[in-house]
Amino acid sequence: MKIFQLWLVFHSCVFMMLYFMTFLLLKYSIKKSICLCVAATAISMVFEIIRIYFVFDAPIPKLITTCMNIIILQGTALLLSEKKNAYALFIGFSSANFVLAGNILSCGVFVASYCLPAAMAVCTLGNTVVFCFMAVMIRAICRNTLSKEISIWMCALPAMGYVTFYFILYYPVSFEQRPENILAALSLLATIVALYVFLIHYSDTKSAEKGLQWKNTTLSAYISGVKIQADAAENAIQEFRVIRHDIRHKDSLLIELLQERKYTEAEQILKKDVAIIDRKQVCAYCENTIINSILAGMAKRAHHMGIKLHMSCAVPKETNVGEYDLAMLSANLIENALQAVEKLEQKERVVTLTVKSREMESFFFEIKNPCRDKVLFSKKTGLPCSELGLGHGYGMKSVQNFVEKYHAEFDCLMEGQMFIVRILIRFL
Repeated sequence: MKIFQLWLVFHSCVFMMLYFMTFLLLKYSIKKSICLCVAATAISMVFEIIRIYFVFDAPIPKLITTCMNIIILQGTALLLSEKKNAYALFIGFSSANFVLAGNILSCGVFVASYCLPAAMAVCTLGNTVVFCFMAVMIRAICRNTLSKEISIWMCALPAMGYVTFYFILYYPVSFEQRPENILAALSLLATIVALYVFLIHYSDTKSAEKGLQWKNTTLSAYISGVKIQADAAENAIQEFRVIRHDIRHKDSLLIELLQERKYTEAEQILKKDVAIIDRKQVCAYCENTIINSILAGMAKRAHHMGIKLHMSCAVPKETNVGEYDLAMLSANLIENALQAVEKLEQKERVVTLTVKSREMESFFFEIKNPCRDKVLFSKKTGLPCSELGLGHGYGMKSVQNFVEKYHAEFDCLMEGQMFIVRILIRFL
């Protein structure tokens, strides 16, 4: 029995470390991370060997040893993680639940047959199957989505699950003394695994919906900008058609005026035509077609909201930054700025956007707007916290995704009563 318990503890430690290596965003290299996992496993095994061979099932030493192993293993998860946040805790506690699958199955086999080799084999096989299943089903979602969305409250689910299993199977007496609890533990385990998969997929779906809302905002701004440009171009074409139709008559009139030396009248006719042409120019904020359309759409929105949007954008036709990514960034930050100044006094409703791009060197983005309210910044992300409740603040998270994708330098700060966002990408 002592050998079987050591086998369970060893498998729990090994597979927990596999989960850490697979699900966490690692701070260290693979080689160094493996060394840390081996060290944590060895320390946990030493504590369990001492307990099993000297005090075995004595309740108080068992509880103390379990608490120490929790500290060691969860501390290892925090040590391995790139960020010491709620996601690292969530993966740590979840891994403790996942490794119970093979352990519970092997306990059931052992109680039913008392065949130690069969129970040990089931332990290895069960943990391997569950590990592969969870890695395929939720690894990508956890690393790409959940790592950015999770809150400390979600850690309560795996923590409570582990505590429940511990009291059902191990404390104050072990499973072989209460074999009737094995079926309850199996049922609870299946429920928790299914709940994990559904909950994480649901979180991913909700995150995708929120992202889609911001993409729709960008697309709406782009379509609005294209319509503005198309209308302006159509009006200009109509004007040029009129000018072309009348040009023969005007040329004849100008020739007659010049021959009669009526230069003032001829000059007035020419100035009138120049004014018409200038008035019907298509708005152009930069050379890049997609970005220009986005800016034109946002300029129209700002005009309807009674906000002055000053834009100085030097974006060439081709840039090192993806056009769609830059469009999302521009639309999100301008939208946030417009919402921020909408309730201010008319003279304060001013948003200033500056974009500079140097091919193969750098890209700089800055947006400023007055802010009279106190801005709270998240300690986790450095982004401003939305006070509008659930469903808001995702524009800034989209900005964070942009920053991470291009490894940009990002500043979000208050200077006096001016809220400023600056992004710098160095390509060299």
